[in-house]
Amino acid sequence: MKKLLTVLCGVIIALSLFVTTGNTAKAAPKPSLPSPEVDHKCGCVVSTVLGAEKNKIVADLLSSQEFKNAKQLITSEGYSWRGIDNIEVEVNHSWEDAILIVVPFYTKDGSIEIAGFINGRYSGHLPLEAFFI
Repeated sequence: MKKLLTVLCGVIIALSLFVTTGNTAKAAPKPSLPSPEVDHKCGCVVSTVLGAEKNKIVADLLSSQEFKNAKQLITSEGYSWRGIDNIEVEVNHSWEDAILIVVPFYTKDGSIEIAGFINGRYSGHLPLEAFFI
């Protein structure tokens, strides 16, 4: 009888864990760059680089001294870099196939500041709103 009561209580506890609905944690969405479909209204012929080609370009940039210097400069100004999640790579065919790499850095309040690299050379950083007009 004691074993039956123990098994019955165990089944009730197990069912209460797996069957009842719980409170799902609702995290705030991570700030991100606009999708590649955003019209930049610059009149440029631009194509987004995806897949293995994008990964190679990003890997080359991240291993370059130019990126390391720019990252050190930007982080010394109080911005933080949170990895490669939202890096965008585009080829601007109007500028002799210039490769534009957009790297997001985050302010302390969570807004995004964009660091731009053209053909691997750091070209400065500015707020996200100024870049996607």
